[in-house]
Amino acid sequence: MKLEMKTGGHAAPPPAETVGPRRSESSKAARVAEVIGDLPPMPHIAAQVIEKLSDENSTPKQIHQIIMQDQALAGRVLKVANSPYYGASRSISTVRDALMFMGFDAIRSLIMTAVLKGMSINVGLAEKLLWEHAVGCGLAARKIGEEVGFARKEEAYLAGLMHDFGKTALFLRAPSVMRDIMQEVYNDGMDFFDVEQRKLGFTHADVGGIIADNWRFSKDIEYAIADHHQPVEPGATGELTQIISLANSICHKLGVGPTRKPDLDLNGTQTAKMLGLSPASIEKILLAVSQAIEER
Repeated sequence: MKLEMKTGGHAAPPPAETVGPRRSESSKAARVAEVIGDLPPMPHIAAQVIEKLSDENSTPKQIHQIIMQDQALAGRVLKVANSPYYGASRSISTVRDALMFMGFDAIRSLIMTAVLKGMSINVGLAEKLLWEHAVGCGLAARKIGEEVGFARKEEAYLAGLMHDFGKTALFLRAPSVMRDIMQEVYNDGMDFFDVEQRKLGFTHADVGGIIADNWRFSKDIEYAIADHHQPVEPGATGELTQIISLANSICHKLGVGPTRKPDLDLNGTQTAKMLGLSPASIEKILLAVSQAIEER
């Protein structure tokens, strides 16, 4: 089955420059602005909640007051708190109880899931595939984090969920260009990263890194998003980037999203080796991710 998309609404960007050495961050940002203009801001209420969640002096009462300003967000918090994933022994009926039960890290992940879902409202096949891939990568990153003993598992989920948000931003600002790229990737088996470099002169990873910086996420998350196609050597910010890169590969192997690579040898990937994962661990993660995706 071929992916067919209607184009229109935005003119194609000027031809991309020849890709040589990696551009500086400032030149990438300038090129992004030239092609797609302003990047999407985080919704107001969500931004307030995220800011409070990042403040170690914040109280559940303060966060509760902000969430209650958005009925849809409050409803989503309650729905997830009562889902089988959290296994509550009793029904959670108030947002205040949900905050205490789930914890700040889980609430942050939940809110960003709602934000990204809200920005993917044009539900065509392309958007549906991107959304499935985003959630799958978040779940895979969390499972990898558990397996390798990464302490900040919700941060891994958030980085996995956000890793391809640059694609969503491109769909919002330059849909005709992105649909052309998506068709080439889906129908011809091309790599997103390579097609974007050729057509745009930058990639969704560059866009995502800029957005993560604008939205004031931690540097670890920003680097993981920006470098998930080019994982760095082990170091202060390396482990999360490696986790997201491997989570991305796992989704490709499972066919979650537009890129499908069922024959991909995960054990031979650089990231699996850098994270010290054995073939048995990889199989365990694959099974867990497959089950988690089916249960959603």
